[in-house]
Amino acid sequence: MLNRILFSLLFFFPVFKADSQALSYTDPAAGYLKIILEKGSEGTYQQVGNFKVIGTSYLYGERLNGSAFAKNEKSENVGLSYNLYKQQLDVYPNQSNFAIIKPADEIDSFVMYKSASQYIKEDLSFYTSRLFDNNLPDCFLLMVQNGERFKLFKSYKATLDFVSTNYIQSELRQFSIDYTYYYYDVKSRGLKKIKLTKKKIAEEFASIMDVSEILDHQSISTNPEQTLKAIFEQLNKK
Repeated sequence: MLNRILFSLLFFFPVFKADSQALSYTDPAAGYLKIILEKGSEGTYQQVGNFKVIGTSYLYGERLNGSAFAKNEKSENVGLSYNLYKQQLDVYPNQSNFAIIKPADEIDSFVMYKSASQYIKEDLSFYTSRLFDNNLPDCFLLMVQNGERFKLFKSYKATLDFVSTNYIQSELRQFSIDYTYYYYDVKSRGLKKIKLTKKKIAEEFASIMDVSEILDHQSISTNPEQTLKAIFEQLNKK
């Protein structure tokens, strides 16, 4: 059953503070949040527990055009808001002002269309982690590269950081975006986290192919996603 669902989903969708994986890389979503923080004011915030938090916890902002899919239902061309802090999807059916809140274990997949925002350069297809690995905490995974054997994903989460420009207000925080890369091997199953160092990546795929030449010609520190896509393109040719 799972294989049929996964196959149909993958067929239907063609194919932060950046965390410690890639300190010099500016992820597009993290870049969007930086713009929001620079344009915003500290007078605009949302309450999270005891903290007043500036910025946004939503991927590329709220109410983006997209479609969501579950086992026996689908919502096409609706408003979507992906809350990275709570790991839930807010669905606005028929473009209403009232959202149906769906956690990651109640949605199989969703897509945000590139026309939804000037910051989205291509359709973003997300899948629930449960389709690939029940051991991973429930979250949504962005399909970065969909190969016949190897599939490259990225997960996002929002965290709370101190505001470097304001240490006086102890209750003030700002949203920050972290991201992690995973890959899925159709043969071995399960998701594996990718550690973004040349040594770890070379060791991870040594039994399949030597990726050192790709790593030498790409920069894993300045643009890990471009490097990983180049590697996975070759891995899927094996």
